[in-house]
Amino acid sequence: MNVLPQATTTYDDFTGDDIDASRWVTLVAEGADGQRFVYEDRNTRLRAGGGYLEVTVDPFSRFHDTDPKQNNAKQMYRSVRRFAVPAGGQLRVDVEMAVQTYRQIPYDLLDAFGAMSVFDLETGVVLNFAATNDTVYAVVERLLIPGVTGPDDHFVHRVVLPTPTRPGQAHHYAIVYDATTSEAQWHVDGHCAYWARTPARVSGFHVGMALFSARDLRRYSRAERERGQGATGRWGPWRITAEGQPAGELR
Repeated sequence: MNVLPQATTTYDDFTGDDIDASRWVTLVAEGADGQRFVYEDRNTRLRAGGGYLEVTVDPFSRFHDTDPKQNNAKQMYRSVRRFAVPAGGQLRVDVEMAVQTYRQIPYDLLDAFGAMSVFDLETGVVLNFAATNDTVYAVVERLLIPGVTGPDDHFVHRVVLPTPTRPGQAHHYAIVYDATTSEAQWHVDGHCAYWARTPARVSGFHVGMALFSARDLRRYSRAERERGQGATGRWGPWRITAEGQPAGELR
């Protein structure tokens, strides 16, 4: 029986009093109008140290009326490093996350929420855990990225998980991706809660922390979306486990 080598590293345990710019950057993207924009809300407040990063945006101020990419993520950080998926093995991402939302519509998944994200901009594959005051759910998505994916490739699938939660309650989240099967697993507090096969084979992932408000622009007016809600997310420490033959560090 062949035993694959396994290595766990702590990407960030937030021992400093500010976010580490050598590990995290604010995500920059290109909108539908071709203009680059930053996922950054002017009402953001940060607190780091003691093993975690806490981000509060209250209320959300970034809204857009036609482009979901410019509307949905209010504040988002991505890892500087892209983590390689080991050849013939697995990549596992672990983090503790706690989310509290303010003036959120109860049991509305998209009005205000926080997320831990494992994503690949080379294929558009996104694997998220998301949480509100009252609900924990898994997300598998393929982004619409010019030159990478087309309109027929894009989808988003959300699955509400049977995980009791309350405002600000921390849970241990882990997302595991298997290179041999292209399958992902979502683990909450040590239990596998969901699995799915990704629509494309992924060779590496970034990880991210974000606060969102993402109600459908076609169904809800600005007043129904920009209604004074906000959120706090707390993440840390981030640990990465690679099992298999190393594919080399990706950046």
